[in-house]
Amino acid sequence: MTKGKVDRAAQMARLPVRGDEDPYVVAVGGFYRRWLNLVDDLDPMIEAVAKLKGTEDEDWVPVWNEVARRYEGEAEAALAAGDRAGARSAFLNAKTYYSIARFPSPYWSGSTICPPDMGPLKTKAYEDYLRCFERAAALGEYPPEVVRVSRDGMHATGHLRLPRHASATNKVPAVLVMCGADMYKEDREKYADGAMVEGIASLVVDAPGTGQTTFPHAPESIVAWQAAIDLLASRPEIDAGRIGAFGVSRGGLWVIRLAAHEPRIKAVISCAPGGAGYWGTPEERAEWRRAAEERAKTNWFGPRGTKPAPKPMTEEDQRREFLRWSLKDQGLLDRLTMPMYLVNGKIDHLTPIGNIYLLLESGPPTGRVARVYDDDGHIAAKNERIWAPAAWSWMREQLQR
Repeated sequence: MTKGKVDRAAQMARLPVRGDEDPYVVAVGGFYRRWLNLVDDLDPMIEAVAKLKGTEDEDWVPVWNEVARRYEGEAEAALAAGDRAGARSAFLNAKTYYSIARFPSPYWSGSTICPPDMGPLKTKAYEDYLRCFERAAALGEYPPEVVRVSRDGMHATGHLRLPRHASATNKVPAVLVMCGADMYKEDREKYADGAMVEGIASLVVDAPGTGQTTFPHAPESIVAWQAAIDLLASRPEIDAGRIGAFGVSRGGLWVIRLAAHEPRIKAVISCAPGGAGYWGTPEERAEWRRAAEERAKTNWFGPRGTKPAPKPMTEEDQRREFLRWSLKDQGLLDRLTMPMYLVNGKIDHLTPIGNIYLLLESGPPTGRVARVYDDDGHIAAKNERIWAPAAWSWMREQLQR
């Protein structure tokens, strides 16, 4: 599997651009967008997809486990040769392929993995995912500190990373990195790396309803993120007056929701933000429902024979869920007065770019930056090498003020 330096930009340029959730095609904006920037080489992913015969656990998990275990073997060989950097990279690649294997979402309760719709194959893949991340983290220059965020009898696990120069007498700014619907804190460490480059501490926490947390996915779980801000503000190494927030996909939704409730947030980076309150045109809403129904009909990521009967989504259902999260309809948009960096791809089938335009239209006359890439999809993965460093540089500038 090991080969010479890979031209990732060239690999990404060769991929088709599609706004869908087809697991049988590696495409910009498509199903594998979640992991495209977490692996060193896209060829093993493309080769594995070609072997897929189905998305049920018995077909899905072994294909991805095979790739992950090859990377684990490379990691152990690198360690034996004294190559810590090579071992760390290989463990991170293994972790990412176990991430695909365990997709979409095991839940955590106490010390037991107990997903309601996950069988033993994915439970084991999730355990392997956590193990490989721990091995990689131990080999890093700044291993994360595992912390627990608690509120109202519920908790979430997070990873705190501090720059080497941070101390009680040399306080640093910090950013809360918010995870999405099916990508957990172990998948978001690359964004912690981006913060570290700029001298910013980071706290990456599993989002409500995912990973190692007991908070449910619901608007009320904003308290989980507020508790995370409490934790950051309590650390002697962190300047409580210079805290920002970063989120991608559902994390992009959470970050603007938190900013509307939490005045301690001084600046926001939101990639593919939803929940601002863009209801869309009737044609757009019909297309979103069609895409959701197509995903439910064709893809089932669970044990064989457990796929539920399809349930069509009505516009009333869509509207009801929309209103649960819409900042505009809840009268909260006016609270978003802090600087914001907004980004997405134009071909987005999940969180329409109308949310970005709504945020620009409703915000203050200065202080907001936005970029929409017309050759990219949800989360703008193809252009991340451009927008992410720029976003972190922007965040440093905001938190220095």
